Amino acid sequence: MASFNLAIRRVVPSLAKLTYNPLFKVFLNAGDWPAKALFPRLRRLPPNHLRVRVGVSNKLFTNQVSYLAERWGLWLAMALDGLWDLDSTIVEIGCGCGRAAHILRDFRFYDRRFRGHYYGIDIDDEALEWCREHFDAVRFTFMKSSHASQTYGKDANASPRYTIDLPDDSADLIFSSSLFSHLLEAEMQNYFEESRRILKPGRSMFMSVFCMDYPPPTMGDRHTFRHRVGNAYVESLRVPEAAVAYEADFLHALARDTGFADSKMIHSAGAWQPYLICQK
Repeated sequence: MASFNLAIRRVVPSLAKLTYNPLFKVFLNAGDWPAKALFPRLRRLPPNHLRVRVGVSNKLFTNQVSYLAERWGLWLAMALDGLWDLDSTIVEIGCGCGRAAHILRDFRFYDRRFRGHYYGIDIDDEALEWCREHFDAVRFTFMKSSHASQTYGKDANASPRYTIDLPDDSADLIFSSSLFSHLLEAEMQNYFEESRRILKPGRSMFMSVFCMDYPPPTMGDRHTFRHRVGNAYVESLRVPEAAVAYEADFLHALARDTGFADSKMIHSAGAWQPYLICQK
């Protein structure tokens, strides 16, 4: 089975890249209709090709529940650590089609709702447009990064340097899920620098990342990270951003060099990616 998965990954290094193909879009979205016909709530979800683009663990047509529920644990963990509350200013880098943001949008317990402001950043025009149409502008703003990716679409106006359109010391929390696992070194350093700039003193950046010190359970099967590009370990030289890993010492050094006061990693056996937490 391992050799089969490796062979498939060499032919198709990134399933996300395939979701830009018009025929593959039709195929994915057509297979989503039975579930939406049976369960009206699922009709509010993004099109299936957008859900597959942000990662569904190969669940091409059975990812609806994962989309709705997968990020609850992340929000609860960050809240229990005191990283955000219902009045916070929150920035998600790599927001995709709103898999994390919809939990803030839809949360209601009696009269308690999210009253702060969420900023979602991504490079994907299609995902950003969907979010702008399905989230209220009072609490949610979606912004396009100037970065480019061979996995998530090239842009003629792309720039290696992106400045987040927020003032210094304005954010309570910056987070991402599997953003750093698709970034090469220059873009990742850019986000370290910008995150530190816009965070309020004492607040945190909370990012998941493939780490060579804590390899995923798919190591040797789906993942090998056998190529080097600078400090990055990549799965495919043809599509390097498809899967990227770093060593823990490099990540802590980068946090220190970009001005963070402290950094740590949290991990557990069997987890795909540990989380890097950097405090300003």
